[in-house]
Order: sequence, then structure tokens, then C-alpha cells
Amino acid sequence: MDPDYAELKSDDRVVAQFLRNYHRIWQRHFPDLIKRAHWHTIVQARLAAPGEAVSCRTLHRALYGAYGTDIRTCIERIKECEAAGFLRVVDASDRDCAASAACFFTATDKLRDHFQRQSYETVVEVHSVFGDHPAEGAEAIAAGDHTAHALFGFFGAYDQKWRDASDFVVRRKGLTTAHIDDAMNHLVTYQYWAIVMLLWVIGAFDQGAESGTPVVVDEIISRMWETLRLGHLAIKERVDNLIRWGFFEERTVKKRKAVLLSSNAAQAMSRSLSETMPLLRDLYRQFLPAPGDTKAALSA
Repeated sequence: MDPDYAELKSDDRVVAQFLRNYHRIWQRHFPDLIKRAHWHTIVQARLAAPGEAVSCRTLHRALYGAYGTDIRTCIERIKECEAAGFLRVVDASDRDCAASAACFFTATDKLRDHFQRQSYETVVEVHSVFGDHPAEGAEAIAAGDHTAHALFGFFGAYDQKWRDASDFVVRRKGLTTAHIDDAMNHLVTYQYWAIVMLLWVIGAFDQGAESGTPVVVDEIISRMWETLRLGHLAIKERVDNLIRWGFFEERTVKKRKAVLLSSNAAQAMSRSLSETMPLLRDLYRQFLPAPGDTKAALSA
């Protein structure tokens, strides 16, 4: 079994480790495109049939329904993916154009190549979770449309687990309805998830860290810089919000501001991660070769 997973004794830790490793895989192949809207844009472009373009308005409907993302943000994410060479932006006549609410986008060869590579590494990672090694057909499995659909389904389902956990925490905090709505609009972003996960992981994984050990905010800023590319003021703002919404409790360590994951947040995180294990097992089953065929991909 992969050493990343061999010593883990609980489902929540296993799933947390997988999610951390997956985000590292994604960042290797799509550097700086780490926001949830980037992920959806890339995946939707990959899932489109050859020669088929995705409209900006289709992306907006999906992101607005999932995260409340406005059309301007969708346009910016399309521009950023285009600038990185992963999208071609066109008009209704398939002519190159600037990104706008009326534009369409298609996957470039670079996107398909990078997506296949990250899919292959993800297939290997999922097999590692269960102490297995991918079969001979792993590369073909990774190249199939089935894998892209399976990843889209898995992370969509986990997103809902995170939403449920967030809703539990903010309601336990006793926030007003307006403040709950505001909190949830922010908590669905990758940035907030990553900061909360960091605190959970420090308590669950780091050697020498005991459950309930406060973490100095400067350490959070240092650890999150490479992941989020946010300045210290932006991360401090998010930490303050997480205190206000009931995820963190404020402490002082050697006259420095520190935070502690609240008991409600720790409980909700552990539950959501544990409940994701059956989804991860199902993903593993989808990444197995078809019975009696180790060379063919599951390309349905």
C-alpha cells in the first residue's frame, strides 16, 4: 500500500489525504487555475464532444446554480484558462473572439493532453488508496470520457458534503439568516475550504501536533501562500471570517494571534470526510478495467 495511506486508520483521514493529493495533482498540470470555476471550465471543455463548443452562458448557469458565480466572474475564468493555452474562445460562427457573455469555448490539444495526464495520475492515486496498483489499461482508462465524467460526479458529490458541513457549523454559531447566506456564498469557494482543511489536517496528521493545538495565523499565511497565491491581508480576512462564522476559535500564542478549529467544525469536517469514503470506493470501482479486458478503457 502507498505509504501516504498505509498508516491511516480512519475513513476521514484517508479521504482527506486523497483530496490533498488530488489538488496537488491538479496544480501540477493546471498551475494557477485552482479556483472551483477554473475546474468547472476545464472539465466542461474536456467533456464536450469533439468539434462542440461550450457557451459562456451554459457555464454561468452551472456555476451560478452551484456557487452563485456571476457572469463577469465566468468571463474572467474563461480568459484565464485561455491565457494559459487551455481554451480557444470563439463566437457563434467559430471565429476567434474575445471572451464575453456571448462567447463559446473549446478545449485545445494542450488541455486534452494535460487533462489526460492528471486523469492518469488520479487513477493511480485512487488505486493507491485501496492498496492496489492500476492495471495495464490504466492509461486507456484515464483517456476515456468515462473517467472525466466519474471525476465530475465524485467532486460534485463531495462539494455537497462540504456544503452540508458548512451549513451545520454556521447554524450552530447562531447567525442570522442574512449572515448565513453571506457565509455560505463565501464558503463554497476553494480558498475557504483549503484554509479549514489545513487546520483539520494539522490536528489529524502533523507529528507533534495534538488535537486542539492552536495554529498561529502567520503560519497559516505561510502554508497557504503556495496553495492559494493570496497575500497576508487576504488570508487574514478569511481567517477572521472563519472565526465569525464559527469555524475557528481565537487564541493567543506567545502574544501572536492564533486560531483553533472549533469542535463543531471538527465534527462536521470528520463526518463529511467519512461520508465521502463510499463515494471514493465507487470511484475506484469505476477505474477498474472492464471484466476480462485489461487493455480496453471504460469509455462509455
